[in-house]
Formats: sequence, C-alpha cells, structure tokens
Amino acid sequence: MPWWQSIGKAADDGGLRIAPSGWYVRRLEFGILGPLAAWNDGRELPLGAAKQRALLAILLLRANEVVPTARLVDELWDERPPATAVKAVQVYVSQLRKVLGDGVLETRPSGYRLRLEPGALDLDRFEGLFERGRELLTGGEP
Repeated sequence: MPWWQSIGKAADDGGLRIAPSGWYVRRLEFGILGPLAAWNDGRELPLGAAKQRALLAILLLRANEVVPTARLVDELWDERPPATAVKAVQVYVSQLRKVLGDGVLETRPSGYRLRLEPGALDLDRFEGLFERGRELLTGGEP
C-alpha cells in the first residue's frame, strides 16, 4: 500500500479528515447513547439549555435529513407551542451554530439539516459494530 493511502486510512480510523486548508482536523463527534454530548477534537462542547439540547437530539436522530420547522416546534413543545416558538427555534439554531461551527447546521426552505460525517454519531458506530459482530458470529453471513 502506498504511504499516502495508509495516511488516509489512519485519518479515517482516527476520526481525522483533511480540512480545505490542508491541515488534519478531528471531526465533530456526538453521543446520544447516554447523556447528550458533543466533542470537537476530544473537547466536550457546551450545548446550552434543555430546549436547545432537545433540538440537537431531534436533529441528530434525523441526521442528514431536512427536519421541518413545524415538526421541531411540535416535538419541542408537545404540540402546545408558545406564540414565539418559531423564533425560539431560530435562536436555538443560531446558538448551536456558534458551538458546532460553520457548515454543520444548515437552514433549508422548510427547516434545518444537521450534516454529519459517517461515524460521527455514537449510535451509528454502535449499530455498525453490532452488525459486524453479528456477521462474525454467523461466519460472515448477514
């Protein structure tokens, strides 16, 4: 294997990627199996108050999909939203963008999309390892 391919493999395995600047940077990682948490380069990020954290959890469970603003409002306020609910969602999104960085939380015409790299969510890593373990136990058959 050429040396440059082994560097890329090490980067993938270690949660590193090459930024547009050419520097290796660790991707964001999220945990929902247990207390909600986010890390950047191994440093835990402050996620804010309860509703803001709930918004992040909703978006994580629907990662890389557009979640309509109306659905976010319904899930955050159990279908009894205050008159300022849409504005509150906008504020929570703004605060999360400050914490998570550029390009992670996108605004779309109908709602918001949280962009995650493969393996950034602990649930996805768990499910992948679970399936791999099952394959190994069955001799490689799914």
